[in-house]
Amino acid sequence: MNKYENLSKPQAEFDFHNRGILNESNIKYMTDAFLHDCMRKGYTKILFITGKGLHSKKGMPVIKPFLRQYLTSLSFVGQVYEGRFDRGGTGTLEVTLR
Repeated sequence: MNKYENLSKPQAEFDFHNRGILNESNIKYMTDAFLHDCMRKGYTKILFITGKGLHSKKGMPVIKPFLRQYLTSLSFVGQVYEGRFDRGGTGTLEVTLR
């Protein structure tokens, strides 16, 4: 992997904040719609803003762990990694599409 690859800016971002209480089905549906739109546009690098889980019932992230697992199961997703600090750090996931 090119050590500068992760420095390129995401071409699109999806923010899960202010979307109400989400279950796994909601997260999958919104993620799939966003990913397919990004692929249609030819994007290869995207950012998901999941939040850090500070406002969840137990103060632990809920969306991010589920989303990471779901994204890594998709054949058209290349890499999934924590976002850079200046893009939200632990409250984000950066994704490369194949």
